[in-house]
Amino acid sequence: MINKIGDESGSAIVEFVALAIPLFIPIFIYLNSFASVSGNEAVIRVLAREGVRAYVASDNDYAGRAVSGQAISLIAKNLGLSTKEIDSLVVNYECSRLPCLSANSRIKLTISYTDEQSHRRIEASAQENVSPWK
Repeated sequence: MINKIGDESGSAIVEFVALAIPLFIPIFIYLNSFASVSGNEAVIRVLAREGVRAYVASDNDYAGRAVSGQAISLIAKNLGLSTKEIDSLVVNYECSRLPCLSANSRIKLTISYTDEQSHRRIEASAQENVSPWK
């Protein structure tokens, strides 16, 4: 007859379940948070890039800011930002020359918003050069 009391078969599985699995929980929490932040940063980069493109494609500075603002709002809604997040958008334009749409000018758009879940401020910038023949 085999002595079952001193047998240690299966103890490695018990140790793994008891010790290793709880150590994985913080890793899963971190990866989930990292994925959320990465997604938010991708969204804000798209908003900055498309907002400054809309500005440069317009006829004058006034129309550029209006069209850029409309594009940012529409794209933010389509990319899944909540109404509260859209309301927290802060947009800043910097121009190398005045008016902004003068020849050889560079327009930089910096945009940020507060993520509703993590309450972090997420920011991105994009810039475009105005054609020398504008």
